Amino acid sequence: MRKHVFPLTVVLFLTALLLNACQIVAPPSARADRSLAAEIAARGVVRIGVRNDNPPLSFVTEDGEWVGFDVDLANAIAEQMNLEPELTVVDGATRISFLQEGRVDMSIASMNHTRKRDNAIDFSITYFWDNQSFLVRTAGYTAIDELMGRKVAANAGSSAIPSWIAYSAAQGGPTPEIVEFGDKLAAMQALRDGAVEGYTEDNITLLALAAADPDLELLPGGHNPVQFGIGVPNDQSAWRDQVNYALQDLWKSGAYKEIYDRWFEGPDAVIKLPLGGQMEIWPE
Repeated sequence: MRKHVFPLTVVLFLTALLLNACQIVAPPSARADRSLAAEIAARGVVRIGVRNDNPPLSFVTEDGEWVGFDVDLANAIAEQMNLEPELTVVDGATRISFLQEGRVDMSIASMNHTRKRDNAIDFSITYFWDNQSFLVRTAGYTAIDELMGRKVAANAGSSAIPSWIAYSAAQGGPTPEIVEFGDKLAAMQALRDGAVEGYTEDNITLLALAAADPDLELLPGGHNPVQFGIGVPNDQSAWRDQVNYALQDLWKSGAYKEIYDRWFEGPDAVIKLPLGGQMEIWPE
């Protein structure tokens, strides 16, 4: 019986085809995308990163209760998804890194959706609208442009930092002198002591920090529109869609407005901030 001997090049070609066929079952991103959504559904628990240092969005009361707009929204989203919420404390840095490390499934942590952050994680549709201005000592300044070139405070890693630099440059002002603080109360003390001339952050945060303090005031306007989004891990489109659907359903049912009124527009709201935007609603 005569044996058929194939040339080496043919053998290598057929082997490569076989290996390639084994590898095209599903791209890694698609497999990972399915596994995250399936993993969350299987465990029945959604792990949500929320800050505890940013009143009235998320803070701890004197009685030790963790409350705020973001806290209520996190619980409402979990309920809308029929999942048990597991809240994890995050801060300005870990709200992103915990997503990258797989320690939380989403971050509802007063996070402005910027291009730089979008390179690190993915975002939901916008769920909160605001602006970034300056808190100053009363009667010290009347407009944010007067602070160009002055020493000002900002939270470390805040989107207010590159925004103020860009705003100053666009107005032809000098390079800003910005002191970064890891603690909001330390930044507030620096402002009160005169170590800085202003403190820039989200307006709602500044209003809360300056509540009932006649020696501090918020300057009108702003240099950076704020659009908070819920952070989710990169390349998880199915999971991101579920988060977006939950937000839209809460908006359509009126549950979102109830939460917003509780903290910002209702009669018992300590900080008054009219709703500044409209949820993006997709047709069925």
